[in-house]
Amino acid sequence: MSKDNLFSHFSELRSRAIYCLVFFIIAFACIYPFNNSIFDFLVALLSGISDIELIAIEVASPFIVPLRLAGFLALLVSIPFFLYQALAFMAPGLYKNERGIIFSRTILGTLLFFLGLLFCSFLVLPNVFNFFQSVGPESINITTDISKFLNFVLTLILAFGFAFQIPILVNAAIRLNLVEKNKLKNLRGIFLIICFVFGAIFTPPDVISQFMLAVPMYILFELGLLFSNGKKA
Repeated sequence: MSKDNLFSHFSELRSRAIYCLVFFIIAFACIYPFNNSIFDFLVALLSGISDIELIAIEVASPFIVPLRLAGFLALLVSIPFFLYQALAFMAPGLYKNERGIIFSRTILGTLLFFLGLLFCSFLVLPNVFNFFQSVGPESINITTDISKFLNFVLTLILAFGFAFQIPILVNAAIRLNLVEKNKLKNLRGIFLIICFVFGAIFTPPDVISQFMLAVPMYILFELGLLFSNGKKA
C-alpha cells in the first residue's frame, strides 16, 4: 500500500471519527434538557411495582447522575450511526458477499441489543426490585443512593444487551468455520452452566433475576444453532 493510499485511509478514518463525535454531541445536547425527566421516568417505572426511595449522599450527585444517564442514552442513540460509519469505512475492502453478511449481522445484532435493553428495563428490573422489597420485613423500605442505583440499573441493562448477542456470535463462529456446529451441540450442557454463572455475576443474588438472564441466554444460543449453516452438522 502506497503512502498516499495509507494517508487517505487515515484521513477518512479521522473524518468518520469526527462525524461520530459530532453526532454524539448533538444527541447529548438534545437529550440533556430532559435528563431529569428521563431519570424520574426510570424511577417511576420501577417504583410502580416496588417502593423505592432514593437519596443523594454526595452533594453533586443530583447533577452528576442525571448527566451520566443522559450520556448513556446519547451513546445508545449514537450506536446505529457509529456502526454505519464503521461499515462504510470497511465496505470498499470487502467482497460483495462479505458486505452482505456483515451488514445483515450488524443490523440484527443492533436490534437484538436494543431488544435486550427493553427486556431488562420493562420485565427484569421491576421484578428484581419487587423481589427485594417482598423478601424483607414490611417495615423496611428500599432506600439507596442515586449513584449506586444508576450503576446497578446500567450494569444490568448492559448485561442483557450483550447477552442478546449470543445468536450473532454463534452464527458467526459456525459460518466462519471457527467451530463445528456438532461440537457446539455437544457443549449444550456446559453452555447452560456458563449462562447461570454469567447470570450469577451480573445480576443481584436472587434466583429470579438469574433465571431471567440465564434462560433467555440459553434460548438465544439454541436459536443461533438453529439458524446457522456452517459445515454439515
